[in-house]
Amino acid sequence: MPNRDQLVFPDELLLAGAAVRCGLIEALRAGPRPVAEVAQVIEADHRALERLIEALVQLGYLELENSVVALAPEARRMLFEPESEDYTGFAFMHAYSRLGSWLALPEVIRTGKPPRKERSPEKIRYFMDAMREHARPVADAVVDLCLEGLSPPLRLLDLGGGPLNYAVPFARRGVAVTVQDMPEVVALMAPLVPPGLEIKLVGRDFREELAPGPFEVAFLGNITHIYGPDENRDLFSGVAEVLTPGGRIAILDYVRGVSTRAAYMGVNMLVSSASGGVWRADEYTAWLEAAGFGPPRIRSIEERQVLVAHLR
Repeated sequence: MPNRDQLVFPDELLLAGAAVRCGLIEALRAGPRPVAEVAQVIEADHRALERLIEALVQLGYLELENSVVALAPEARRMLFEPESEDYTGFAFMHAYSRLGSWLALPEVIRTGKPPRKERSPEKIRYFMDAMREHARPVADAVVDLCLEGLSPPLRLLDLGGGPLNYAVPFARRGVAVTVQDMPEVVALMAPLVPPGLEIKLVGRDFREELAPGPFEVAFLGNITHIYGPDENRDLFSGVAEVLTPGGRIAILDYVRGVSTRAAYMGVNMLVSSASGGVWRADEYTAWLEAAGFGPPRIRSIEERQVLVAHLR
């Protein structure tokens, strides 16, 4: 039945997102500042800034005393202290950035085409933070399923793994990981590779050319929903060519007809990509078998599925 509790205005997201977008949060990163000084630094209207600050104080993001504003300790831990259990970085800004696309949904339904998207370094960082938060509760379990029955030494190709959410736990299990992602993503993430782990980054569009193998395992985490059937079929065929005989492909995504989030993700990809979507188990099976793999074994981790298949 319809959930009336979900039909609410996302006021906190809009207020926090506006604070980031207008520069208020960054202006307070170094410490407390007079409101008048902040208004000058970020070129804001003083009255409007006061209203935003007042709302964020009430929500617990800011503290205000004698016209001096500061980040609340909880907000500082959440935004700027990676060592804190409360840390999320700016993951919420990925949702904020998607609002425009979702508000265009009526037009997308009419035309079948997504709105144009800006791919800025800032939005890439927000996406990375969001993917880290999504992966955090499930990463170890996903890695366990992907490596089940295998033991090092192993070489693994992680496609689209620039956020390093799965590359790091793979490498901590003794796997030699090659992460292939877009050059701009690799440039952002290269400084964040933990020392001592065997992780190689390749900045190249994997739709054009895959990193040279051979690999015992290929991992495609949250990749197949970005693309349509033809692109996924071609991608699986390319993966087969860089795997060792009997090599394994492991796919993490939402499977239509299995995940209760699949329908939502289908609409999300409608507003986010030209041909992406969520795909049924029989579609995955057909693409994999056409590429030379056997039928996949499918297991669920929360709302997503891990599909594992081997070259015949």
